[in-house]
Amino acid sequence: MGKKQTALAIAIALSCTAWSYADTVYAAETEFSAEAVAIDDTEMSFELGELTVEAKRPDWESKLSPGTVTVVRPDDYKGEQKTLPDLLLMVPGVHVREVNGKGQYTTVTVRGSTAAQVGIFIDGVLANLGGDTAVDLSTIPIKNVERVEVYRGYIPSRFGGTFMGGVINIVTKKPDKPNMSLELGKSSYGGKKGSFEMTTPAGDGSLMVGINYESSDGDFKYKNYAAERYIPILERDINGLQSNIDNFNDNNIDLLTSGNSPLINLTDDQIAYYKNNDNAWIDFVRGEGDESLSNAIYENRYNYVQSSITDVSKFEQQLVDMGIKDEYLAYGYSESGRNNWLDAAQNDWNGSAMGDGIITPEVKDTIIKDYADSTYQSNVDEWQTKADPDKSETLSADKKQLEDKKKKLKESQNSTRYRKYNDYENSNAIVKWQNENWVVKGTYNKIDRHLPDGLWGGSDANAAVENSNTDLYDTYYYDSRKQKQESTGFMVQNRHTTGKLEWGWMLDYLHQDKQYRAEHIMPEYINQWEAENTPLREWSKYVSNKYNAQIDGSYQISENSMLDFQVNYSTERMNIDGSNMDKILSDQHQNTPLGQIRNRYDQDIFNIQIQNSITLDEKGTWIFTPGLRYNQSTITGYSDGKRFKDGHYSWISPKDKQTDGKATWQLALKKEFNENFSMRMTGGTYYRLLNMSEIAGDGAGILPAPADYTGGDACFPLPEEGKQFDISAIVNTKLLGADNATTLTYFWRKSENMLQLVRAGRDYWCYFNDNRGEVDGVELQSNFNWSKFDLDFQVTYMNPFAERKNTVTGYGYSEVWSTYQPEWEGNIRLTYRPSEKFSLFTEAHYTDEYFTSYAKSSEGGEKAYLSGKPVADLLVINGGIKWMPREDCQITFGCNDIFNEGPKLKIRSNSAYVVPGYINPEFPIQGRTYYVTARFSF
Repeated sequence: MGKKQTALAIAIALSCTAWSYADTVYAAETEFSAEAVAIDDTEMSFELGELTVEAKRPDWESKLSPGTVTVVRPDDYKGEQKTLPDLLLMVPGVHVREVNGKGQYTTVTVRGSTAAQVGIFIDGVLANLGGDTAVDLSTIPIKNVERVEVYRGYIPSRFGGTFMGGVINIVTKKPDKPNMSLELGKSSYGGKKGSFEMTTPAGDGSLMVGINYESSDGDFKYKNYAAERYIPILERDINGLQSNIDNFNDNNIDLLTSGNSPLINLTDDQIAYYKNNDNAWIDFVRGEGDESLSNAIYENRYNYVQSSITDVSKFEQQLVDMGIKDEYLAYGYSESGRNNWLDAAQNDWNGSAMGDGIITPEVKDTIIKDYADSTYQSNVDEWQTKADPDKSETLSADKKQLEDKKKKLKESQNSTRYRKYNDYENSNAIVKWQNENWVVKGTYNKIDRHLPDGLWGGSDANAAVENSNTDLYDTYYYDSRKQKQESTGFMVQNRHTTGKLEWGWMLDYLHQDKQYRAEHIMPEYINQWEAENTPLREWSKYVSNKYNAQIDGSYQISENSMLDFQVNYSTERMNIDGSNMDKILSDQHQNTPLGQIRNRYDQDIFNIQIQNSITLDEKGTWIFTPGLRYNQSTITGYSDGKRFKDGHYSWISPKDKQTDGKATWQLALKKEFNENFSMRMTGGTYYRLLNMSEIAGDGAGILPAPADYTGGDACFPLPEEGKQFDISAIVNTKLLGADNATTLTYFWRKSENMLQLVRAGRDYWCYFNDNRGEVDGVELQSNFNWSKFDLDFQVTYMNPFAERKNTVTGYGYSEVWSTYQPEWEGNIRLTYRPSEKFSLFTEAHYTDEYFTSYAKSSEGGEKAYLSGKPVADLLVINGGIKWMPREDCQITFGCNDIFNEGPKLKIRSNSAYVVPGYINPEFPIQGRTYYVTARFSF
């Protein structure tokens, strides 16, 4: 049975299980928490409840999420040093990609989406900045977070925008009662964590203050597979270089004496003598008498010129200088044409019977000597240097390269590496005050980290073998790259309940300053293109300011109908500065990145959306939820006019603007069959507005797509569109003596105009609406709770299919691989509580193999499979123990990736590399990590 058939069999089996428990006694709808706490919504009429400090809306808002939603609560994992990406690994349908390794740039995809198709919200405010392709999850702290909500399929209208993959909403803790806690942690590879949290009454509300710090050296050990594969290549190169060095004299003798036009004439006996007597040959090369290279070159040149005319233009000039041309013209020849004087002179030179005898033997000898003299010295100077072992640059270069190759061979024979430039430091703080009607929040986040080198040379896996010295010494022109990012946010919110209307307004401001600088610059490796024509390589600075305003609320139309609405407007400006950005453009720069760069962007987004939850029967067992959205974005890219000279075109104009907008819809239908079993079905359309970097570029490496081959204009990509459908069965029951909550979901999505980032020139990339595709799959989530045991597991099966437009021919589509989308992924966790003071936990996460290259070979079979550069599957097992010596103290000991599988991960491809076999992923994954955490409450 294949994987897809297995998934369908599981779906059918779970559906049968769901129906078989149709007469038991648990609630119909479940919103999963980390421990699968069921939300009881048996009462389906809509009534405005009391406004609480925690909620932006009354309690009935939980009923306005008719699609699939999973809730993870970080406090359920206190002391385990989990990050936001770690928590999301426990959610079905979600795939986390640590792009640059743990603690570095990390993104998330949902149900086969791209990272850009997932919206990240913090307390209901969109965190996606227009200048970023996707949110970096490694920059979002979770220490002061109450819960993480993950929505798939149907997205509630309270989240502005249309995200084809899903929405992740991070809800910070509410300050409710006086409390103080301190947490300290230590882990492998220089890992340190510390946090302080305090809540206290303040005025008529409560105040929360949280301060957190995290850092790591990240210098874990791994094996470089490419190093072993590089050994035969190095041995071949070393043998070739050694042969060149050992046979230096013999090779030069052959070069000088062989071929159709040898530079010197030696007899076979002379050649054999010099090849067997190196000292005699070197004396010959350096000598000046009759028996010397200098004299042999002169004789050869004299004899060669005597027998032929080797340079007609020089021959012509010599005849002009000597006055011979005038004699031919006086004889009756013309300047040009049929009776050209130069043709007659060539006949005379060659002794033709048609000659006129004007070029006498004396004249000919003068010309020969003049030509031989003019070429003699340059040839002598060249070969007295090239053939002399003490002066030869070629020999010197071969010797240097031989030493370099021997050094690399020694390095390759020991393939152990320690990750370099993989350190990071993350500091953040939050201050939140809240009362019955107001929420005021301020946040600060600072990241200071190096950017680790890729093992593929920064381009593609073809360079992986020769780049096997990564993490031994610097391999980039601009290395030891450091990134610093500071973010500051401020939010104020006010909510009211007036009769049947609950509503509120919110203002939010976000400032981000992102700086990059290469600390090590190796000018000896930088060519003119790198140094003069490429911007932002040495340093850059991106500054964004985003302002957001929102009005939202709910209105009770009747006992069976509740209308939810939101109107949202945001404006963002991003300024860019960096190395080479101050250069004034000239003719030579028009077709380089200097002539294609933007230094400022604006993005304005407007969202208006409503949804209505309607009970269709008196008992409230049928709930219908239609939703309607209109979303619009205007993006403007600027290039300062001072950088352009009048009359010069460049790739992009000083100002380009694009507005996109469209209405979309959603429908949801839920049926409660009895107290323990229900089903829901959702569907709708999506129109994903693009971010600034996708439309206007990122100011450097990513540029607007060219309208034609000259790059004379910018052609903006269009928003992505799609439609989705899912159907779920939800069961809450008693099973195997435990409280059990299970949800099984089948999902499907079709996408059009999908963006593909394509290299369009020597040093830049562009987004094109070249892709389309479909994905369907199954999500299974189940939780068992006994008195001393908890068992939670999630499984996702996906069957993605993608095609890319044949832009070269302009006709049709070709199938491509869906990259970084595993077919199977799952997580299982078992917790055991032998007593009130101890608990033990273990968890395993499985990721099926997935492709890292979208290009798919047309040859089929194994060739097609290997063209996708597949990463092997990975099973990571974690475990630990928690001990509470007293109520206000908890100590946790744990180990992540117990069997150290992460650094062993392999990519296989026989089609892309010099030597078939395995290499590492571009960015290795940190493996076995021990940690200890102490938490104190006051």
